[in-house]
Amino acid sequence: MGSARVGVYDEHEIFRLGVLACLADDPTITVVEDPPPARLDLAVASVRMALRCDFGCGVLICAHDPAIAPVTSRSSVLGVLPRGTLTAPQLAAAVRAAIAGLSVGVSVGVSTAGAASPVLDTRRREVLRLLADGASTAEISRRLHCSERTVKAAITDLKRRLHARNRAHVVAAGIRQGVI
Repeated sequence: MGSARVGVYDEHEIFRLGVLACLADDPTITVVEDPPPARLDLAVASVRMALRCDFGCGVLICAHDPAIAPVTSRSSVLGVLPRGTLTAPQLAAAVRAAIAGLSVGVSVGVSTAGAASPVLDTRRREVLRLLADGASTAEISRRLHCSERTVKAAITDLKRRLHARNRAHVVAAGIRQGVI
């Protein structure tokens, strides 16, 4: 499978350029500047742009207020990301997860107020962060100075705690639940 074509739509040029820069080095993503929406695999958009455009593909929305029900009710919206606190690794992980067909970020159409994040120890959080950065099991093992078997056990535990089916779902759930 080739890299996914991702377009970025935001009325604020500095934010748009920042998102483009965050995604530019990911080999699984082809960032398309000024793309025609019909030729994309995913769009990353502001609320205003999401309301204005029909992208013809899945959309991740970057918003100051995650409670944007009129937009998130659209079937093409795969998730809402916190515009003010989003980090580059979180953005890249969310885009990869959305490309894989997963809902990401703040749960679409669901309030997260009062929802408890799973309690993870430092090692599990670090494994989750490295997964979000796209690291393989072997890379995580080297970086954390532990065996690949230990990393696999941590990933299995993360799947259980985050109620996830696979590695991409673990990352998406971690972002959605505010763990990373």
